Amino acid sequence: MGRNGLSAGLRSFSWGLLASAALVLPACGDDKKSPGDGKEPGVGEEGSLFLVHSAVETNGARMNYFSLVDSLDQPKTLDYSKSLELPGRPRLYAAAGMDFFAIGSGESPTITRYEVRNGAFVAGTPMSLHQLGVRALGSNAVLFISPTKAYYKDDAQAQIIVWNPAEMRVLKTLPLPKEFVKTGYVTSVSGWASRAGEAFFAVGWSSRTYDSVLPGTNLVRIDTTTDEITWHADPRCRNITETGQIGDTLYFFSGVINGLGYAVKGAEDGGQQDCILRVSAGRQRFDEDYVGSLAPGLGAKQFGAIISVTDDGMAWAQVADTNITPTAPGTTYLEWFNKGWSWWRVPLATLQNPVRVEGEPGAYSGFTLTSGEDFFISQSAADYSTSTLMELSSGTPKASVSFPGFVLDVARIR
Repeated sequence: MGRNGLSAGLRSFSWGLLASAALVLPACGDDKKSPGDGKEPGVGEEGSLFLVHSAVETNGARMNYFSLVDSLDQPKTLDYSKSLELPGRPRLYAAAGMDFFAIGSGESPTITRYEVRNGAFVAGTPMSLHQLGVRALGSNAVLFISPTKAYYKDDAQAQIIVWNPAEMRVLKTLPLPKEFVKTGYVTSVSGWASRAGEAFFAVGWSSRTYDSVLPGTNLVRIDTTTDEITWHADPRCRNITETGQIGDTLYFFSGVINGLGYAVKGAEDGGQQDCILRVSAGRQRFDEDYVGSLAPGLGAKQFGAIISVTDDGMAWAQVADTNITPTAPGTTYLEWFNKGWSWWRVPLATLQNPVRVEGEPGAYSGFTLTSGEDFFISQSAADYSTSTLMELSSGTPKASVSFPGFVLDVARIR
């Protein structure tokens, strides 16, 4: 996970399908790389500016609101009269220190640059990716390298699109191996992980019904100076969806669809126990001497998946209690995400003595937000009429920003 900036959003591949289960809808956020000094911004740093992407859905029609806030460390209710309002299902792409952000259209593969001037949103030149075969814009898709260079990962076309955010024009495309697209399976790509001069993500595959995953993963590395791409297959883990970073060491975590496959179909046909791989500082591929897992610390009938890592080295996981979460043959992903989930925290270095966060088990929660040592989730009313960001790191949930509807993303733009 690129830790130079606030990271937020939902995870990997087709989270839009999961939305119908719990209305934790597909986020637009990425793990972002700032071109700045490499320090993680705090939630209430002087001069900071955050952008909250939320939405209200009525009779199937969605209205999106992009709202500015200068801090996340105090309770505040958003005033949508001051927000940028857009219909449909747009995507937010942003990075700290850029002083601009981009919004991908929910209706076409078009990205528009925005700036904030005197508190107002000013739209710039749009850029279309249609000519490159892109049909719809994805979440977790963009990594900003600098104000003049960004990557868009297009898993459907097996390519990386290099573009200039200052001029809003495509510079070139970088082909990925065609075998990354497998007939009969959905290609799933992890969030970005980045450090100076390098960008990484993992590639895997799930069934089209999202109830099993294929063994193995591929680690893709991009030299961000030369744009050279290399990749390596690794058979030890599958369904890598999340990333985390401590210093210059990168971590890659298996996802919850892997858990569904393992719980319902078993290791041979569906998935495996949660699995963690690592790329240590100075290395360009997964460490051969490291494989981690939450499973030994959780015990029987519990399946965990690490979702995020904060700067203090704490890993945050969602855990399914399979005494509650359905695992009968034929269980669908909607049923799997419906109940029995809780939040846990555990030191990433040891993966020992995980601690459960207070609260009753409920539906899987798709939104998370990390900033420094702070970790946020979204808490919504039963009808999603209102939502509140809740900070969990202190052990006692603390309310932050509230708003009508549900949250899709939060990004720091200044």
